[in-house]
This record gives sequence, structure tokens and C-alpha cells, in this order.
Amino acid sequence: MLEKIAEWICRFIFLPHIARVERKIGYKLVFHDIPSRFINGIVPWDMTGIWRRFEIKVEAGVNYWTMGNVVKGMSSRYDRNAPEYQTWVGGYNVKLLPGNLWTPEDHANLAIADQNSWLKTYGDPHPTTSFAGEKYTAMGTIMNGKYSGQLYKAACISHSDVGQGHQRLVARLSHFVKAAFFNLSNKDLRIKAQMLVPKPINNPYETLKLHGYFAVFELGNNARIVLYANGAVVPNKDGDVDTLPIIEADLLQTLRSCEIVKVCPYIKYEA
Repeated sequence: MLEKIAEWICRFIFLPHIARVERKIGYKLVFHDIPSRFINGIVPWDMTGIWRRFEIKVEAGVNYWTMGNVVKGMSSRYDRNAPEYQTWVGGYNVKLLPGNLWTPEDHANLAIADQNSWLKTYGDPHPTTSFAGEKYTAMGTIMNGKYSGQLYKAACISHSDVGQGHQRLVARLSHFVKAAFFNLSNKDLRIKAQMLVPKPINNPYETLKLHGYFAVFELGNNARIVLYANGAVVPNKDGDVDTLPIIEADLLQTLRSCEIVKVCPYIKYEA
């Protein structure tokens, strides 16, 4: 019953709203080739309010993302033994407020706000994400159709989202919405809310390093696209496990498959 309600709300309320935000920005992202280790669908999420709450000066923003595919009834994002553990791949579609000159660190703040908000939803009592002390390495130019961007390698320290807090009402409801978005993005998917729920582990909300890539495209008229993809360095009693080398090719394939699409702008008419 909740699945049908969530799908109706996403189809007739949330997706039309996302389309309006995209028109306000003037662009959207379309992912054409998602490798099998990830769910072959995309969740679009309006980030405008979240970024503003973190005092980031944006006019509007949308986040498009996917996560580890479902294995034995659960997304591998939540499986500590899977290469996709705590992996993200997707992109931010952002319209900045006029008059702001952004550094690479400013673009990284989008991810800090996003991650901390996500951790809070999943019940982390002390959400933590920090790029402090980590280097940004410029990797050169990256092309997306006619658009040219700058590719970076970067890392941050963060908590995992695996703990008991997902049992909170807001988290439980969000699982149904995310599942509905995935299914609406790909009619062949049969994602259930329960597949997006982590199982308890002995070290909830553990601290680990996330590292990978982000690419910044300046599109004019204060619009930005920030593509991102990461693996994780997971603490282990026998030595840390770095998942990035295992999934790096698939992450980059997903980013290269992403198309920046110009859409008709939102026009505000004065009375």
C-alpha cells in the first residue's frame, strides 16, 4: 500500500516539481550507461532547501544519484564486505546566486551538506563529513558533449550511514520515496523500500575515508554541474580495504555516460 502511495506522490507531485527546478536552472542530467554493480536507475532529489539550511548560496539545485545494486535483498551500499559499500555516483545540478565566485572547495561544500543531511536522516547522532586536511588534485579537462569541465581527485572523512537510526519514521518513509523514484526512472526495476534499509552492524556510523572524483562544469548564467563518484577506505582488523581501485572503472563509466541536457528556462512573469 505504501509503495503505491509513494509512487503516486513521486509521479504526480515530486517529479513535476523536479522538472520545474530543472527549468529554473536551465539544465538537467541524464545517465545513459550505469554498470551492473549499481542500481540501473536514478533518484532525483530537490536539494535547494538542504543547501540553503547549510548556508550555501544557491538559487536552486537537484541531486541525481544511484547506489550499489541489490544483492540478496539489500543494496550493496550497506554491505561492509561489498566493493560498493558507502559508494556514491551521480551529479549535482546547481544554479548559484548571482555575484558568487566559487572555488573547488565551495563545490565540495555541496557534498558536505548533502552527506550530513543524509546521515542525519539515517539516524547518525553526530553527522560528520570533512575535507579538512585532504588534498584536491586537478586531473585536467573532462568533456561532456560540447561542455568542458575540470576533473579533480579528492577525499573526505565521513561516517557510514549504517546504524539503527533508519528505523526512525522519517527514514522509513524516505525508503519508500527512493524506491519509487528508482522504479519510475526504469520500468524494468522492482526496487522495494526494504532493499534500501541497512542491516545492523557492530560498529554503527563508523568513521571512514571516502575518496574518488568530482568534475565541475561552469555552464553560464550561474549554472553548474558537479559530477561525483567515490569509493571508500574501510577499516578492517587485518588492514584497511580500499574499494576505489575495484570499482574505479565502473564509476568513471557512469560519469562519462552522463549527459548534460539544456532545458527550456523557467520564466517568472511579473504581474
